[in-house]
Amino acid sequence: MSWKKVLGKSTIRVATTALLLSQLFGAVGSVSAAGKDVEVHLIGINDLHGQLDTTSMVGDKKAGTAPILATYLKEAQAKYKNSLLFHNGDSVGASAPISSLDRDEPTMEWMNMMGFDVGSLGNHEFDQGIAALKAQIFGGLDPKEGKVTHAGAKFDYVNANVIETSTGKPLIKPYVIKEVGGVKIGFIGLVTKATPSKVSPTGTAGVRFLSAEEEVAAVNKYAKELQDQGVETIVVLAHDPATTKEGVTTGEAADLAKALPADSPVDVIVAGDNHALANGEVNGKLIVQAYSYGTAFEDIKLMIDPATGDVTEKSATVTTTFQEGVKEDPESLAIIKKSLDKHPELTKPVGSTDGSVTRTDAYNNEAPLGNLIADAMRQADFGDKAGEADFAFMNPGGIRADLPQGDVTFADLAKIQPFGNTLVKLELTGKQIQTLLQQQWGTNADGTPNTKTLQVSGLKYTADFNKPVAERVTSLTLEDGTPIDPGKTYTAVVNNFMAAGGDNYKVLVDAKSSLAGPIDLDVFYQYIVDTFKGGAIQAKKEGRITNIAASTEQQPETPVTTEFISRAEFVSTLVDMLKLNEVATAPAFRDVAADAAYADAIAEAAHAGFIQGYGGNFNPDRDITREEAATILAKLLNNPISDKNAATIIAGFEDGKTVSAYAIKSMAKLIDKGILSAAEKNLLQPKQGLSNNDAKALIQKAIAAKAS
Repeated sequence: MSWKKVLGKSTIRVATTALLLSQLFGAVGSVSAAGKDVEVHLIGINDLHGQLDTTSMVGDKKAGTAPILATYLKEAQAKYKNSLLFHNGDSVGASAPISSLDRDEPTMEWMNMMGFDVGSLGNHEFDQGIAALKAQIFGGLDPKEGKVTHAGAKFDYVNANVIETSTGKPLIKPYVIKEVGGVKIGFIGLVTKATPSKVSPTGTAGVRFLSAEEEVAAVNKYAKELQDQGVETIVVLAHDPATTKEGVTTGEAADLAKALPADSPVDVIVAGDNHALANGEVNGKLIVQAYSYGTAFEDIKLMIDPATGDVTEKSATVTTTFQEGVKEDPESLAIIKKSLDKHPELTKPVGSTDGSVTRTDAYNNEAPLGNLIADAMRQADFGDKAGEADFAFMNPGGIRADLPQGDVTFADLAKIQPFGNTLVKLELTGKQIQTLLQQQWGTNADGTPNTKTLQVSGLKYTADFNKPVAERVTSLTLEDGTPIDPGKTYTAVVNNFMAAGGDNYKVLVDAKSSLAGPIDLDVFYQYIVDTFKGGAIQAKKEGRITNIAASTEQQPETPVTTEFISRAEFVSTLVDMLKLNEVATAPAFRDVAADAAYADAIAEAAHAGFIQGYGGNFNPDRDITREEAATILAKLLNNPISDKNAATIIAGFEDGKTVSAYAIKSMAKLIDKGILSAAEKNLLQPKQGLSNNDAKALIQKAIAAKAS
């Protein structure tokens, strides 16, 4: 297991080397020696997001667009006698304007033209609610604005874990059987259980999502029904995240694979949602995902015994859809042209710049492009008949490119905000706003500064870097200079990544209310069109952020002054010292991302029984307290201690009564073994944090006591 730090979430802009390696992945097994087996290829994509005309950069090479992807898919199918074409959710939603302006009907038309055989639901299919979802799939007038009539999908959609509350039955059919080459293949559909937290509450009104346990039971049930119908080759189209790194596959899809019986008839689980590469085997199930935005596709090869219907061999390759030397598919081009003819504004530049609207130094200071994006976010329409929000905050890591000098096109805007994030309107107090600004100044695990300065709209502040983080914001006002009232409630717009506590902006999770709204790119595009009307796009620094640098006459203060280590850092150190390497699945805590740098360590600690979390969360970034550390380390020791003796030991300290009830026996065990001593004088200080050195010393003592 690798403990290398994950540098960032997977996106379409990953290193070319990684993508080239992905095309060589998959050789799971060898060529069949049994000539009678039927060779079937499942050709698939996930997370297209209606990016019909969007060119993506993979390393330094252009990739994607529907005409290029179509050529790859058609050529792949032409190579094989037996093949099926599938998509695994999020084909629509968070789409480019060429698709979203007509409620993604162009994307549905493209999939019908391509002859897809089966598809699954992703979380973005729920963006506009159940009625809109059904109109797109089954045909009919789209309920949003009532301007688009959908033709409906000419292929089967499947989903088994979304239940209509009015009927208690699956929203759509849970599975479908396809026959190819004389063999039958069953497809069961799933969507990530995190969907309710990813879309507006109105998007999932009228349905409920199965729990993890219910989902496993449903897959087992439908797999049995498929077997009863003579189907032994079973594929789960699970729009669940998964990632394969250094040969280890983790994520929600991998968790599903491990939860299914080892002898489950499920052969393949196709993943999605996190736009990553997955290609590996977990508990006998092949798990595959092909990035996103049409920049790659998977080719899953199955060797099937026609007599038994069993899969004798399985493997997959993931191919990048580089544009160079590839002829565009004319039928796809025709669909794009039809949409462009209907919306000629998309063919014209949305404006131009002199090259000064950039994100330069946005991680540390106010940037012109940051101001422009934040202003666009602030005036976004959330359908709540309210005016613009009081504030908007944009994380600098979400600004991926500069506005170019000269003409600016939609494609340029898409490069700046490529993630298709949903904007969220929150209610925050003035005090929470100040806390949010303090959370900009973080620290890495090695103690180096990790500053992520928010780009802001609607407020001004001054930060004095000669002061501690808690005192650093010395002035915080509205644009007109009116002080922000700590006790007053304000509205603020952020993206869904931030709203979930991403980039350490944890205070946002505690917002009084949350309303999901439009896609960030759509809002940015429309703001540019409406504000500049095709002319010069202008933005500049306006003094929204004033940073007072630390004095050079004294020891420079680092952006973060806390000396304590986090819960994740403590657990990582413990796991490293114990050299634990037992599991290959992501931790089950809601607030621990599968690709977080500390995810492996937390998974190991949970597997070993050292940690349990709180209400499904682990709170990895919160400072660990002395009593929490003792509770973890006490599980290394075998020395039993009675409640009475524990109480007596703790009572011997002046602040013994401040020890939490759950930690009394644990702290007493460590004190009894000589591992834990008073923090100072005769005080235990159970709620105090631990420095890195103190934590290591404590762990070393506990491990030594365990061995003795």
